[in-house]
Amino acid sequence: MFTPSPYFRLRQKLHLKQYLAELSVLTGHPVSADELGSIEQAAAMRLAAQGEGSQYSVRLEIKFADISSVRFSKFLQRLSDANPSNIYVWTPRTIDCGAFLVPSLDAIKFDFDFTINDEGILAFTTRDLRDCLLLDFSIATTGGQVMTVETRGANWSKTVY
Repeated sequence: MFTPSPYFRLRQKLHLKQYLAELSVLTGHPVSADELGSIEQAAAMRLAAQGEGSQYSVRLEIKFADISSVRFSKFLQRLSDANPSNIYVWTPRTIDCGAFLVPSLDAIKFDFDFTINDEGILAFTTRDLRDCLLLDFSIATTGGQVMTVETRGANWSKTVY
């Protein structure tokens, strides 16, 4: 079993405020630390998820602005229909602060700003760890804001954008 060292506790303390701010933007309501899972749970889930669904993966690149489009909304609905499980929200700070569970993809406000985090990455994993939506946003060589949308897992990788 994973026992967080003082180093991990320090990382949690350093990143918690920013992490809660990210989650609050993504859910549209304030998120508090007591709503998070443990660091141990996040580490165990990350390890378990690394083996799940890795053989099934589909990736495409879209304009970041398309995240607010009807097409993207319909894509999210098809993902929910394919696996209606609760969703863990992952940001670069999840492993330091604990996982956050929401009822479904519908609970996420996908109209977030391009600068929601410096790393430009968000992931949404089903509670059963069978499916994952990875959003990797960056500046293209042409200067425009783009986002790589990757679906993983037996259900979500079959969902067409």
